[in-house]
Amino acid sequence: MGRWAGGGRTTCESCKSIDVRSWHRAGRLSEGQSFLCSWSCNGEPSGKISVRTEQERVVLSYKCHRYGSDWKSIEQRIPIVWTACRYGGRRPWFECSVYSNGRYCGRRVAKLYLGDELFACRRCFQLVYASQQERPHYRALSQAQNLRVRLGGSGSLDEPFPPKPKGMHWKTYERLELRADAAEQRCDSLAMQFWARYVPKKRRLGRSR
Repeated sequence: MGRWAGGGRTTCESCKSIDVRSWHRAGRLSEGQSFLCSWSCNGEPSGKISVRTEQERVVLSYKCHRYGSDWKSIEQRIPIVWTACRYGGRRPWFECSVYSNGRYCGRRVAKLYLGDELFACRRCFQLVYASQQERPHYRALSQAQNLRVRLGGSGSLDEPFPPKPKGMHWKTYERLELRADAAEQRCDSLAMQFWARYVPKKRRLGRSR
């Protein structure tokens, strides 16, 4: 399992994961294929699995171990479910194939995460996204920064708002600018609330002199 976050629960971002959408885009879901899926951490290899495709499912082969125990060979079969898209074509989903609290999960999901020994959906492992663990004003700040970066800026709120990128429609640009402005205002408001609530009154008065 991955790292614990500030709120006491493991985050999705800290776990190894597989994404059926990326495999589909790479043309790897047709029957009879074999390929490797690997991960890295700080530029160093941190694990890999072998993937074999069969009719309407993938077979994962890998080794894992718990702290203080020997390595164990795992082979996990994960069903692939296809649903029709509104404008044609089909979309693939993993079917979570583990038992949680004595019941078969069976949820259709795009990503599965490596937990104890098997890959399963985030609900089975009770994972949260890192953004859910942030304080509200930090989350608003991240949203504002990400929107600026999306428009080609540095992400710094101290710099002028980025100009419209070449090729972007004005309506799209104005919509993103409004979202960024709303996120910045929300960040300022929440930061002021946090300051008023958690910083001792005497300390505030002392700094104002």
